[in-house]
Amino acid sequence: MRTTAIILTVATASALAQSSSSSYRIAHTYVLGGDGGWDYIVPDPPTHRLFIGRQNRVMVVDEDNGTLLGEVTGIKGAHGTAVAAATGHGFATSGNDQSVVMFDLKTLKTLGRIPAAEDADAIIYDSVSNRVFTFNGDAHSSTVIDPRAGTLITNIALGSQAMRSPPMPTAHSP
Repeated sequence: MRTTAIILTVATASALAQSSSSSYRIAHTYVLGGDGGWDYIVPDPPTHRLFIGRQNRVMVVDEDNGTLLGEVTGIKGAHGTAVAAATGHGFATSGNDQSVVMFDLKTLKTLGRIPAAEDADAIIYDSVSNRVFTFNGDAHSSTVIDPRAGTLITNIALGSQAMRSPPMPTAHSP
């Protein structure tokens, strides 16, 4: 069995950490077993849980002690997770079958599967609009979901540059 070490840090990039006067440090190191690589690590601060996308599932880990609390299973190409606490629902992108898995935040049981678009990847919950948004790489779109009903609202075309980050400034940039 391959072991994956998850290191929790606040730093987003080593270059940023090195250039910053803030002192970043490793707060905890947990060794989590299991097959498959991992993608997004999403914290849920009010519950002290971490949601970790792991190819065919989302692992839910206690951020204070590294204990595996459970898993959301049945995901094909797990990427990101969104937490809509007010509805009691979580959402995980299932990129290989162009869907989003809606699950119960308490039991972690799957409640439904919502159609998305090709390569459903990043996902966020926006509390202001009370909507879940996926960002679909190959489809160059965003899927909009009603988090209470667990239904597709629409897909929004974003253009071919949607999943690309802007170029990093250089020393010669204005």
